[in-house]
Amino acid sequence: MLYSPDPHIPRGGILSPLLIDTLSKQVVPIPVFFNLEQFTRDLVEITDSARGRAATKALAALSLLRNFDSRKAPAGFGPEQFRGLLEDCFYRVAGNSDDWSEKAYSYDRRWRIMASGAMWFQDAFNYDFAALASSSTPVATREGEISFCAYHGGGWRKVVEHQSQTALAQWYRTRGRQEIYSKGKKLNLEQPLQSPRAELLQIGSKTDLA
Repeated sequence: MLYSPDPHIPRGGILSPLLIDTLSKQVVPIPVFFNLEQFTRDLVEITDSARGRAATKALAALSLLRNFDSRKAPAGFGPEQFRGLLEDCFYRVAGNSDDWSEKAYSYDRRWRIMASGAMWFQDAFNYDFAALASSSTPVATREGEISFCAYHGGGWRKVVEHQSQTALAQWYRTRGRQEIYSKGKKLNLEQPLQSPRAELLQIGSKTDLA
């Protein structure tokens, strides 16, 4: 499943939801037995139709049955189990009751969902302001939420760590930084990168150029 600000250009990142069987320790990608993309399109049409709550839930349940392939699903896992699993996931994301923590962490059934995601890491070379503006992955800080791309690629991580006076500086002094390799060779982070000598060009006035 792809996430992108522009659905026709999958450049934001990837997300793969996995079904976990806590008894057999089996891991199965959900798209193997469930048409997740069609289910997402169905939900968009259902919500855009602006029906009542009961009709919306009924149509969503029908879409779940429509896109579920029991022949490819793990043994013992059917639409009913899948529906309960999704309800638990949705409650964790959108629930806001006073006993949210108790309900969210009381789930102890056999089946669980784990999402494996990856994002295109941005730096000063490939910084994308369009993706930055639509980023849906925030990083929580004392100053508020900062988009993941801006936090890591835009330099805000250094600012936040300096303001928070984290223990990373002491950790780096006593244990060193994590080793980084490029083309099979270890990079020496203590030495500045060698770059070609920059030549300064002085551009004169229009009269001089003429």
